Amino acid sequence: MSRLKFLFLAASLAAVPLAVPLAVQAAAPGAVQAQQSPAMPGPQGGFGRHGSGRLAAFLTPEQRVAFMMKAREETSGMTRDQRQAWRKDQAQKLAAMSDTDKQTLKSELQARWDALPADRKARIEQRMAKRGAPPPAQ
Repeated sequence: MSRLKFLFLAASLAAVPLAVPLAVQAAAPGAVQAQQSPAMPGPQGGFGRHGSGRLAAFLTPEQRVAFMMKAREETSGMTRDQRQAWRKDQAQKLAAMSDTDKQTLKSELQARWDALPADRKARIEQRMAKRGAPPPAQ
């Protein structure tokens, strides 16, 4: 194959994937476009093992642990689909919170963390240190 044909083929193949999503996105309604925007958090709602943590970034590491403990209690008897729906609901609630709601949540979670026995806190802090999380503020 001559160089000119190869370059033309490569250029046309490179341009095709860019043109298709733009045409599809232009025809999609606004709500669908908003869901597909790159600014939206990942499928896990931005928190948890695979999320980026943007939604729960206002929480300290201790408060995140308290949040996850609460989540485990609330979802313990649920099916996988129910847990996934619960996580989506929580992500939407966190994203829609006002500053006063965030402060209320932070104080509730901090009280929950403070109520834990010292030995349990120490075990959790050790696990957090193993995983590379920043140490809790004292």
